[in-house]
Amino acid sequence: MTLIDSYIHEVSKRLHKNKREKIKVELKATIEDMLPDHYSETEVKEVLRKLGSPVEVAASYQDTPHFLIGPENFEQYTRTIKLIIPWAVLITVIVQIIEKIVLYSGEEALLTTIITAFAGIVVAIIAVLFHILFWVTVIFIIKDRSGAEKISIPFLKDTKPWSPDDLVQIKRIPKDKIIPVSDTIFSLLGILIFSFVYWNAYRLLGIYTTNDNGSLKFVMPIFNQTILQSFVPMVLLCIILSLTLTLLKWRAGQWTMLIAITNAILQSVGTIVFILIAIHPDFIHSASIPYIAAITETTSAKVAFTIDKILLVSMIIAVLANAFDIYQGFKKAKI
Repeated sequence: MTLIDSYIHEVSKRLHKNKREKIKVELKATIEDMLPDHYSETEVKEVLRKLGSPVEVAASYQDTPHFLIGPENFEQYTRTIKLIIPWAVLITVIVQIIEKIVLYSGEEALLTTIITAFAGIVVAIIAVLFHILFWVTVIFIIKDRSGAEKISIPFLKDTKPWSPDDLVQIKRIPKDKIIPVSDTIFSLLGILIFSFVYWNAYRLLGIYTTNDNGSLKFVMPIFNQTILQSFVPMVLLCIILSLTLTLLKWRAGQWTMLIAITNAILQSVGTIVFILIAIHPDFIHSASIPYIAAITETTSAKVAFTIDKILLVSMIIAVLANAFDIYQGFKKAKI
């Protein structure tokens, strides 16, 4: 891309998508009018320097100005919030989970505790988000009013004055290729949740009844924990691959061939492990089948047949979904 194209891209990406094409044409015409017929790169840089940083130019096209925080600091403000919020949510969830585990007495059903804990986590996340928005806004209002040079944000790089030379260093990453930080956070949460559920399936995934006080009472597990434990080495391999993939995504920030290959290995191994577990003859806890049959007023054979069909459909869905995920990974890596 030329410097002009890079400059226009940096301006337009900060505008509403409905305005981008119109402003691209308008801005390009403005730049060309400011240049001589046969211009050099030095003359282009001088014109772009006169126009100002893409952040300020984009702010001038906004319908409504940012009253609290000026355009020279507003992008840093939004980037700071986007950077802090995912990690704050992750830390909040981890702290809340550890707190619930420590305080869990074992007197009530684990599912009831999880439901209560989930509600508490949601409330805690909302409170944390309010605190982050309030204090980050206050800090940037002070920064904006006192002068950008007086307060620096150490974890953001755009603290130096903008220069047209910055456009040369900008690497345009296609939108479909980008891996947002939120994906990394949700991946870590997914790994934690899966690990917890897998090792506690015998007291979490099962048949429940209600006590006289209306609370849930765990009757028996649906899955055979002994069989699940026999696959622990393979499951640990999947967890290690998942953590490795998450770390690679976080460091790269975009799909690469290494990430696509790691993702393909993880999805393949995970699918195989799931199928091996699902087809094991003792995977379903034997006592749960006649119990379900008694509740539903049917025969154990019909219940077993239904469970087998559910497992078969689940395996087919897993194969198709993971195959599509592998395809998408390589497709994004090649963009």
